[in-house]
Amino acid sequence: MVTWLVVALVTRYSSVAAIVAAIEAPFVTWILSGQIELTVAAGLMSALLIWRHGGNIQRLRDGTESRIGSKKQA
Repeated sequence: MVTWLVVALVTRYSSVAAIVAAIEAPFVTWILSGQIELTVAAGLMSALLIWRHGGNIQRLRDGTESRIGSKKQA
């Protein structure tokens, strides 16, 4: 959660914050638990989250992803 908040505040992109937090999750899980099963589960959930953010990743590449706090274009 802390990672998501810091990245969201810095970049103002919720999707970037979610992806960075997902990449970090398995490492944090391993450090805090030391259990391979939990780490693998966190890694699989992270991979799923990143895969589901495919559209967001494409919009980030295209420069069309909306930022936190920006008004929607009509």
